[in-house]
Amino acid sequence: MARAVCRKCHRPEKVCICDFISPVENRVEIGILQHPTEAKQIKGTAILAALSLQKAKLWVSESVEEVSDLLAWLNNHKQTYLLYPPTEEQNSSTQVHRTEQLKAIPAEDYQVLVLDGTWRKTFKMLQLNQQLADLSRVVLEPETESKYIVRKQKDQNSLSTVEAVAELLSRLESDAEKFQPLLQAFESMQQQQMAFRKK
Repeated sequence: MARAVCRKCHRPEKVCICDFISPVENRVEIGILQHPTEAKQIKGTAILAALSLQKAKLWVSESVEEVSDLLAWLNNHKQTYLLYPPTEEQNSSTQVHRTEQLKAIPAEDYQVLVLDGTWRKTFKMLQLNQQLADLSRVVLEPETESKYIVRKQKDQNSLSTVEAVAELLSRLESDAEKFQPLLQAFESMQQQQMAFRKK
């Protein structure tokens, strides 16, 4: 017998996260491109950001070309920045910005794309999609360590997707309090996961 799945968060009903979500009216639009293997990960956090933020889109694909809505989003009138650290393989012409630089731009004039997946998977996505590799990047240097306790992180400077989005928007919109609901939803989801481990 198939498990009942929530129509909104697309998770089994026993681990539905919808009750943890509080709407947040962000000014800077966020797009999330999720690797297909990450979409199946019950401990994933991108869905928390996608459901919480008023201006957010979530696509599942390894290839940009396979998602017409994503292509349209990337080719709209806004400047798109990719949230990703500098890499040795990136184009020499790729511009890298810190959050302080983007704060000088009106929020309605740009948007930020976030890649969701393991570091290995997201790097492969960059290699496979020239349109992603060509995007100007915004770099986030975490001020606090990740509180992701139900899943192993790459290193102490790594953040979960929802943590990264919350910190990024907190800085770009100069309002950390506004984005606390994302972190509260993240904590509730983790407590839910920990509770199942104890059973």
